[in-house]
Amino acid sequence: MAKHTPIILTPFLQPRDEGAAEQRMYVAGFTDEAGEAWGTLIPLDAEMVEHAVLGQQTFTVWGNSDGRIQPQPSSDSLFEELLEKGQLKETPLDELVAEAIEQGKNEPDEEILDLFETLHERLVRAEGMVADEIARRRR
Repeated sequence: MAKHTPIILTPFLQPRDEGAAEQRMYVAGFTDEAGEAWGTLIPLDAEMVEHAVLGQQTFTVWGNSDGRIQPQPSSDSLFEELLEKGQLKETPLDELVAEAIEQGKNEPDEEILDLFETLHERLVRAEGMVADEIARRRR
């Protein structure tokens, strides 16, 4: 019998429409060494994939010194990859506060007033910490 060269297949999972702003489907399958797909591509619902993948990931929040906030996955390699791809959206702190106020505008006072007071107290504490750091560095 003639010896056949083994075919090495590599699994992949990728967005079905890589150019879309929001993915609705992913496809999974195998590619050969030349990058050609082999066999049947399996369509997967985006929400199911994202829950499976991100459900195992822990995110924290990173605050930059200029007041921009961004999500930060606990995996350094994932953080670097998402950062390079521009997928870790930074949001200025004041925009987050404005959004929190906007979302609470239609809530009854008895339900939202305590939350706004807590937000205010935290912002005052934060402003004091920043002012202290500025003063320390100017000495």
